[in-house]
Parts: sequence; C-alpha cells; structure tokens
Amino acid sequence: MKKTLLAAALLTGFAGAASAQSSVTLYGVIDMGIQYQNIKSKSIHYPIGSGTADPATKTSMTNVGLTSGVQNGSRWGLKGVEDLGNGLKANFVYESGINATNGSGNNGFTRQSTVGLSSNSWGALDLGRRTSPGTYAFSGIDPFGAAFGTAALDSSFGTQFIRYSNMVMYTTPNMSGFTGSVGYSFDADLAGFAPTGTGTTLPIGAAPFAYETNNKTRVISVGLRYANGPLLLGAAFDQVNAPSSLNLNQDKVTAWMIGGTYDLKAVKLHAAYGQQNGGIIEGAGTLRSSQFGGDTNARGGVLFANGAKTQSWMFGLSAPVGGATRVFASVQQMLPGGSFDGPGVATNNQTVASIGATYDLSKRTNLYGYYSYTDNYQMLRGVSTNTVTVGIRHRF
Repeated sequence: MKKTLLAAALLTGFAGAASAQSSVTLYGVIDMGIQYQNIKSKSIHYPIGSGTADPATKTSMTNVGLTSGVQNGSRWGLKGVEDLGNGLKANFVYESGINATNGSGNNGFTRQSTVGLSSNSWGALDLGRRTSPGTYAFSGIDPFGAAFGTAALDSSFGTQFIRYSNMVMYTTPNMSGFTGSVGYSFDADLAGFAPTGTGTTLPIGAAPFAYETNNKTRVISVGLRYANGPLLLGAAFDQVNAPSSLNLNQDKVTAWMIGGTYDLKAVKLHAAYGQQNGGIIEGAGTLRSSQFGGDTNARGGVLFANGAKTQSWMFGLSAPVGGATRVFASVQQMLPGGSFDGPGVATNNQTVASIGATYDLSKRTNLYGYYSYTDNYQMLRGVSTNTVTVGIRHRF
C-alpha cells in the first residue's frame, strides 16, 4: 500500500519538502527470484552479419542463482501532486532502481526523474527522464507485462519498453477512450553503437564533440492508444537520430509497431506487429536478459547499421484461473532483413516461446514463475537459450 509521507521527513534531503506537502508519497517494489539460465551455441558469430566465429567462445554456459527485477524492476520512489487551482496540478516523480540481491542502487533516480503540469481539460506535460510515448501506448498489450526477461515483448520489439532522458512529453486528455502522446528528447542517454570493419563496436557521442546538440542521440517518439470495453489498441513510432560527428552512412533508426488485445472474459487475446529500419533500437534487450536477470532497471541501447531491417510479430494469451491465479503465454519472432540477411550472413529468425503464471498472496504480494525458450537468440544462427525463474514480488 502506498503511504502518504509525513514519514518522508526521516529521509535525508527530503525533510523540508515532505513536511510541507501532504500529497508526497513513498512507494516501491521488491522483486527477487531464483533463476536457471542456459545458453548454447554451435558457433557464436559477431557482430551480426560478420560471419566470423570466435574460437575461444564456449558452446554452452549455465548460470543458477538469485536475480532481481523479474516481474517488475525493484525500485523505490517519491511522487507528489500539488493542486494549483482551476483544475491545474503540478507533479513530480523521482524513481530509483535497486538490485535487490545485494541492496545496491543504480546511481540516482534513473528510472524516472520528471516534473510537470497536468489538467483534465488539456492533458499533461512532463519534463525529464521517463518511459516513452510508445511504452505508454503499448501498456497491457504484452501478456508478460513488458517483463520476465527474454519472455518480454521487447526481446523482439525494441521500443515496446524504453526510457528516454532529457525529454519533453505531452499527453492528451482521454477523449472517449483515445489518448495520444508525443515526445522529443534532446539527448536520449542511450548506449549507442555503430558497426566497424574490425568486428567490434564503436561508442558514439564521445568527446570532443559530445556537447554540440547535433552530436547527441536525439529522439522523436509518438504513441496512440484506444481503450474502451474489451478492446485495447496501441500504435507507436520512434526515430533515433545518430550524432553527426560519427559520420555514419546511416544517420537514423526508425521503428513502428501496432498491437492490441481483446478480452473474452475467459481468455484475453494479444497480438502485435512492427518493423525497424536502419538498425535496432533497444537492440540489447534480449542480450541484457541473457546477462542473468533482465532487470528492467538496465540501460537501453541503439545499433546504427546501414541497410539493416527487422520485422517482428507476437501472438499471446492470458487468462485468470480462480480468484488469485493468472496464466499467460506468447510466441514472438524477430526476422532479419536488408543487410542483416543474405549470402554469408550468420543470422536467422529469432523465435521466443514463453509461458508464465502469477499467484496472489495478497493485494501487494504475489508469487510468480515462467519458462522461456529462445531459438537463434539475437538473430544469431544456432544460438539458443532456456530460462526458468520462480520468485516473489512485494509492492509498497
């Protein structure tokens, strides 16, 4: 249960603000599980399309242990609202990620750090770091709730769940079920990479050019959403502009996606389709999940690759079982195209099949478990992963 913060006066640095605003709230999630993960490869090739095998790479790796942030990223945060009168409100959110397995943080409020204004009549304006318009539009379309490691939809749809820094975002009021949002980031704070001729990757936006506006990773992001009765529809478009100092043949990556759900009461149907051109936005999504845990506190990335294309699709189901249990499953694919495909290129269709369940112990605490199999992981031919996780999530 979220609690109004007179207690926040005990937190260093927030004492004055907390005592002055009765609407300030402390909230959070602690999510921890036990995970088994195995990655196998006949021969790993890197980067995508190089066709060059690394003879030192192991053909099989297994890891078992505790992991944080499976169903939801472990976090704590502060949020507050002030009524300014005439329907206008000021608000802020500061949210920090936690690795629950060892108690460490992620260097500040990097999950969300926003201040803004909102009104029922004209909508909301937020400034700072937060999830994208597309993330908002697609909320609820993934049967796995944009979580559960490789089972999450962003394994194939890079912008389905992503955060941008330095963003101005406007969201319309709800108009008969329709909402829209648009955002522009002056510097998205994505880990950006470009392929080189040496089989490595080159970080972008480095000094001495990093402080010029056109040498930052700028993003245009749009989301549309319709929710009414049993039907939910979402659409999103993102364009990530590469820093000009890198002198790439590819100066931007674009991504679009559409999806929806239909609730038949006994079961809910989920589906989505999307494309990316000029590279992969949030291309580290599946890779991040293989690095044991897939905690949603992790930073995103973008790969700029001239002529590269992908198509992605997903079908899924979710259903309540009794009063406390929910089951869900999905199959998704990411298909390489353009320079990601062709003679001599070591790629193939990535397929992810997953099933999971949650069991509520109370309104705030639940158990969960899931299994996810990935074939041709990261579109690398012959690479597969198996992941099994059980855990507990507590919200406060």
